[in-house]
Amino acid sequence: MDKKIPITPFEIIRRIKDVPETLKWSRRKHLMISGPEFWGIHHIYIDNSLKHVIFCLKADFTTHVFIGIPTGAEEWRKYDKDDNLLLSKHLNNDSLEWKIYKDLVLYKGKMLPPKMIPEEPYWGKVVKVETFNDDVNDQWIVFKIKESHNK
Repeated sequence: MDKKIPITPFEIIRRIKDVPETLKWSRRKHLMISGPEFWGIHHIYIDNSLKHVIFCLKADFTTHVFIGIPTGAEEWRKYDKDDNLLLSKHLNNDSLEWKIYKDLVLYKGKMLPPKMIPEEPYWGKVVKVETFNDDVNDQWIVFKIKESHNK
């Protein structure tokens, strides 16, 4: 059963005018997100150049990393529990898309499980926002995975 999305299509349309301001707000942010269920708590890092990285730590200690731009993922990587790269795949525009707001994040794309209402996005609630001053690059991604495994 899909969880009811806490935002109406009308509200999504209304928020379009806020996109430039939200983009400016999101620069140099670390967001902790709760949901959707298959990701649980996950982290989004946005650097000063608006490069986006989503980290999803799984129960088997693998880490799924989605690297992209303000609208979605361009690359998917999977690392094992020892931080070794298992998979690196460039993605099509419709594989994983996101819309980031100050209170929630909407997700859609072919990589996600099908929904009862196909055009309805998955969503996660923004539960914590911190300043993020690093630059996202390959070394930083591996460092962040190691750091998260040590918690």
